[in-house]
Amino acid sequence: MQPSGGTMKVLSLVFVLFFVLGFYPVEAQSKKPLTLRDCIQIALENNPNIQTSRNLAKIARYNAKSSLSNILPSVSINASGSRFRRGDATTQADVPITRIDPVTGEPIVIGFRNQEVVNPGFQRNSYSTSLTVSQNIFDGGYWWNSIRRSRVDRMVAEEDVDVRTNEIIRLVAQNFFNLLKQEKLLEVYQLAVQRSSDNLTKTQKMFELGSVAKIDVYRARVNLGNDKISLINQRNVVMQAKQALNISMGYPPNQPLEIESEYHPQYQIPPLEELIQTAMQHQPELVRRELDVHSQRLAVALAKSTFFPNISGFFSYSRDNTELEKIYTDINRNWSVSMGVRFSFNLFNGFQDQVNYQNAKINFKNAQLALEDYKRNLIADVRTLYQNYMDLLEIIEINKANLEAAKEEYRLATERYKLGSATSLDVREAQVNLTDAERIVVSAEYNLIITYAELQEAVGLIQKVFQ
Repeated sequence: MQPSGGTMKVLSLVFVLFFVLGFYPVEAQSKKPLTLRDCIQIALENNPNIQTSRNLAKIARYNAKSSLSNILPSVSINASGSRFRRGDATTQADVPITRIDPVTGEPIVIGFRNQEVVNPGFQRNSYSTSLTVSQNIFDGGYWWNSIRRSRVDRMVAEEDVDVRTNEIIRLVAQNFFNLLKQEKLLEVYQLAVQRSSDNLTKTQKMFELGSVAKIDVYRARVNLGNDKISLINQRNVVMQAKQALNISMGYPPNQPLEIESEYHPQYQIPPLEELIQTAMQHQPELVRRELDVHSQRLAVALAKSTFFPNISGFFSYSRDNTELEKIYTDINRNWSVSMGVRFSFNLFNGFQDQVNYQNAKINFKNAQLALEDYKRNLIADVRTLYQNYMDLLEIIEINKANLEAAKEEYRLATERYKLGSATSLDVREAQVNLTDAERIVVSAEYNLIITYAELQEAVGLIQKVFQ
């Protein structure tokens, strides 16, 4: 039984849909809102700053491996083959003049004549191969300190990856919570527009009944227009917040973005002194700077090693002949061996070694000063963020009470206006107070979360908390 034309069309349509959906990106198929962890994971994969830091860490690991070349022997093999060819050459020479001795029948020289002589050309092949080994014996500690410093620099680069990771997580968290805050504020302004619209409708009806003057209607229209302008401005702020989050994730600014609208953090912060102690132990930037001080100390030792002599040993085995087959046959012939010890000591190079040594000591001192300065600033940052966090907790409680009072004020003002014992200005003032109270509560709650993220980055635990 052959399928009908209609059946074939249906099957073709199903196949096309299956093909399109099968190759359409999963992210495009699923419109599931992104959580904070999703955004952080995307940023850690796409953000160019963290990718650059990881690449630098790879380079540092390769450099640590290459530093072993200062102590490992150097082994090389060389082989060469050449052909030398010379053409006929002319020269002036004294040519003997001879005659035949009549007695002996042998030619005898009776004189010389200077004339041009032609020397026939020739060609010669040359083949050689050699094995050379050299080994550093003593260089004033340069090889040892070079290996140590390369390993320290590798750890510095790895800590820098942690620093950049923490920065990216903090930045994404800031932008994520800021977007949530701006979206919540957008809802606040939408409520304000709705209240103004309802107030305009009520005022218009009251005017038609003769309860209020025409000016109240105009005031209500102006209030609605102002609230709509605030709503439009807030939409632009939301758009900018989305762009900031997209960029921090390594996405184009105009990438469609939807995030989870609800976030219920559950966390507590320890006492201030415990936070400071945690920062001193876990802040990767502090660890990186401590390692940098160690690296600069080793740089001083490297610079000092130039004041010592260099001693190295060498061994060379070579074979050469004009015939190629004799290079790899008859092993007992056509060879030469050399071995020995080299000693070199720089007596004077224009004070360059002394200058390098002094500069290395200055860089070491500067690294120590930078470390101590960072410690002071880190403690100050932790104290400031901790105090901001505690202040925001108190501010939120005050604002919640203010919000309840503003709601009641708006309700009473509206009722009094209906009864004719309050003016439209009283209602507008109460409405503005309510909108401000809602806005302040939303801002304070999300500022609290953002401050918590900044505090966790300062103490070095943000990966544990948010990732």
